[in-house]
Amino acid sequence: MADLFTMLNARMSDEVVPHAITSMEYSLLWYCLEGERTSTQLARVLPVDGSRISRMVTGLVDKGLLRRRRLRSDRRMVMLRLTDEGSEIASLIYRNMQRHYVMLTEDISAEDMRVFASVCSRVLANHAADRQSE
Repeated sequence: MADLFTMLNARMSDEVVPHAITSMEYSLLWYCLEGERTSTQLARVLPVDGSRISRMVTGLVDKGLLRRRRLRSDRRMVMLRLTDEGSEIASLIYRNMQRHYVMLTEDISAEDMRVFASVCSRVLANHAADRQSE
């Protein structure tokens, strides 16, 4: 599993580096592909604390990939959405990674993929149970 993680992480790095973003910044952009998000929503799905989300958002705004918008109904609420360039980059990286996943699973049967997904789910469940017992 470590080799699989290392390989996928290296591939992701190959995809994001030319765009001067990190894998975590790409994850933030990817979550915004579906529409506007708040920093709080992003903090729930990304494995980082709120202050790191805030720094990443500021960096992506500075790079012109993300835009902030305050709600008129509640000026405290800041909505985040992709700029055209941010959407283009996030979509490109997503498509490239999808092509890579298709290539990696090319000769693997649907049943083998189901078993693999089941094993991964059990490993993650064991990890979650172990974290709760700490």
